[in-house]
Amino acid sequence: MLSLALLSGASGQLRNLATVGGNLLQRTRCVYFQDLTTPCNKREPGSGCSAREGFQRDSAILGGSEACIATHPSDMAVALAALDAEVRTQGPRGERTIPLTELHRLPGESPERDTVLEHGELIIAVDVPPLDFATNSRYRKVRDRASYAFALVSVAAALQVADGVVHDVRLALGGVAHKPWRATKAEQALRGAPATEQSFRDAADAELADARLLPGNAFKVRLARNVIASTLLDLAQAKQ
Repeated sequence: MLSLALLSGASGQLRNLATVGGNLLQRTRCVYFQDLTTPCNKREPGSGCSAREGFQRDSAILGGSEACIATHPSDMAVALAALDAEVRTQGPRGERTIPLTELHRLPGESPERDTVLEHGELIIAVDVPPLDFATNSRYRKVRDRASYAFALVSVAAALQVADGVVHDVRLALGGVAHKPWRATKAEQALRGAPATEQSFRDAADAELADARLLPGNAFKVRLARNVIASTLLDLAQAKQ
């Protein structure tokens, strides 16, 4: 899962220069955040969100707010979220450990803050705990072109099946939220359920039930449902 996510990100030249901490701390992605001629609450708090009435194809469907619907651009962070990674930091008040799922913030009314890090706090390590069924895992990224493009939707999944029943699962989504989105509702629905395409689709529906859609990004619900189901089905069949 993690190696596939890394290979899906950016170009080989950028990957060779990148760092793990730098990847995690990428600013969320929105064309209006990068366009200095347009209002953007992330760039200038209180100025407005141009994406809500503008180009929405890349916008969030989960966890957004009236103030911001930008998405997190990282591929690696999605895999690390699924793998229960923890970030160790050093700051003015000493060291602390932050679950990766809690490192990034949802926008709320303060979209200018992407993470919970304090001023002067540095990432010094990322720990990934052992997961015995991580060998049966995959990262799948759907994008507009095959290379050097951000995800419209991505899925990081690991699946453990015994006697046709889901024993355990890890699932995270990219391209759909202001942060790497750990799909806990889908995971809960799947544990103990038959390892079938219908179960996988039902779990995806449970996770996407709270999606808040705009005309330009409504397609992401169907796309996410299909990618979740197909990825989990491939993993289930791989273990039979």
